[in-house]
Amino acid sequence: MNALEKRINSAAGLLELAKRAWRRSARLQAGALLVGFIVAIAVLGPYLAPYPSDGMGVVPQNAAERVGKPPSLEFPFGTDSLGRDVLSRVLMGARLALAQILLVVSLSLALGLLVGVYAAYYRGPVEVVLNYAAEVFLAIPAIVIALALRLVWGQGLHVVVASLVLSWWPWYARTSYVYARAVAEMEYVLLARLAGVPDRVVVFRHVIRNVLPLVLVQAITDLGSVLLEASAVNFLGLGLPPDAPDWGIIVQNGFKYIASMPWISMFPGLFVLVTALGFSLVGDSLREEVDPKMRRRWKLWF
Repeated sequence: MNALEKRINSAAGLLELAKRAWRRSARLQAGALLVGFIVAIAVLGPYLAPYPSDGMGVVPQNAAERVGKPPSLEFPFGTDSLGRDVLSRVLMGARLALAQILLVVSLSLALGLLVGVYAAYYRGPVEVVLNYAAEVFLAIPAIVIALALRLVWGQGLHVVVASLVLSWWPWYARTSYVYARAVAEMEYVLLARLAGVPDRVVVFRHVIRNVLPLVLVQAITDLGSVLLEASAVNFLGLGLPPDAPDWGIIVQNGFKYIASMPWISMFPGLFVLVTALGFSLVGDSLREEVDPKMRRRWKLWF
């Protein structure tokens, strides 16, 4: 059994993999704590926000009296240049942030998994065409795709999701392709094909079933990177409208006032950092259980 087959077998039970990692890795526990904190804010944010209307970008009636207030007991995160409560907008933004990254990663994973598996299973012209399509999209940055879609579709969540899905699915196609080739050459898959089992059944019951846990582990790691890219797209004004309570937009709103009102950009930026760090710690800890080389690499640092 080669190293790739061992990695596939080690990830066969994703729940058992997570249990082993939880017992062994303090970083997984720390990452899960950070992710759980953000998820709790996403669920409870609308109820915890002291000024719900501010979170949706509505300028309050007494805005002139509240412009540029520094952090205080009344406004723990301060107010922005329009008098809106930054804490309310950051809390509202947690739900929007998780919605964006979960949509992007789930759609990218589904598309990339199907493309990678079918390219590895059928080989020949199908393999060449699908791999070439993935290479084309890999060469185009997400910002360029977002700019093109912004010109066609305007602003909105659909622009953020579509641009990032088109940018991320080739990575899952590549990963799925590598693992699917190894699975397709395993004895039980070859015997199923020789026995006349339909290709559709072999692909979904044997190949995808074994490849999916490995790709899911990679997807968990990528959630933080996707959040950074989504925030960048919104920061540049290519995605959500400027009044949306998105962390990237809030950072952009305060960027011009970074010297006089740094809190506007600082707090949403910290939430982006904490969320990305949490998902990275969880994903890397799970990958350690799949690939022991990862564990040895981390020991050089911790």
